[in-house]
Amino acid sequence: MEKNKIGITDGPKDRTGYNLILSAFEEPVSLELNHPIIYGDKETAIQQRKVMNLTTNFITITNTKDVQDGRLSLLQCKESEKKALEDLKAGLIDSLVITPRREPISYPAECMEMLINEDVHMALVDKVDNGTIETLRQTLERDFDFQHPRIAILCDEAPREEQTIEIEEKHTHVYGPYPIKEFFEEERYMFFDGIITSDRQKATDAFGALVYEYSIRFFAGSDLIITSPFKSEVTSLNHAMYIATDVYRNRKIYDQERENPLPKLFHDKREDKNSNNQVE
Repeated sequence: MEKNKIGITDGPKDRTGYNLILSAFEEPVSLELNHPIIYGDKETAIQQRKVMNLTTNFITITNTKDVQDGRLSLLQCKESEKKALEDLKAGLIDSLVITPRREPISYPAECMEMLINEDVHMALVDKVDNGTIETLRQTLERDFDFQHPRIAILCDEAPREEQTIEIEEKHTHVYGPYPIKEFFEEERYMFFDGIITSDRQKATDAFGALVYEYSIRFFAGSDLIITSPFKSEVTSLNHAMYIATDVYRNRKIYDQERENPLPKLFHDKREDKNSNNQVE
């Protein structure tokens, strides 16, 4: 399968983003999966490479078409995040990794923020309803290759019994709500493919307390592929790129498999029943 062009923003103004990026690409093996493009400033990158005593090589390009296989590219620009997002929307790059910074990430309004590690795929939403649950289900299936995913709903406090019954009746593979504290303390997340909650801060704190090799942010719910390391660590940056690459490939496979569905080879009697029910 063709390599995807993955944009990487240069991060905070204190230039620490270049330290992460250049460290992540110091080994040539990291260039085998995709065509990485740093959005930033050439002189700053050279200066930080010298300060960090790194040997990472890169080429400077003026157009995303100028990437070279097996080479790290840098596209000169002033506002890296704005330019990278414009190129992503225009289809000039296939995915985007936003290097972490102190300010909140300005992701597109149509996206749904998710926190991800080896065992957790958790959506943070303003409201848990049929629409956000369906968006998460589609994301788990199309982007992460989960078949019939089991989804848990989290809440701040223990829910009333009628809440649980109402939600489970609408979604056969959705369970809860469960209180956040006990859910993570008892490691109940190990039994679910996805999690959804509107209690953003408490869920984020609980997620951050988990000890895992990596943790990233993923912005779901649109055709754009955007990830970001949860912490300013080289390992998390690498995995943010791996996840972006996996999602790019998973979507292609998922969509190709459904382009020309086979016709039904059997007659479903339920269709006759539905038709009869519509006749007055």
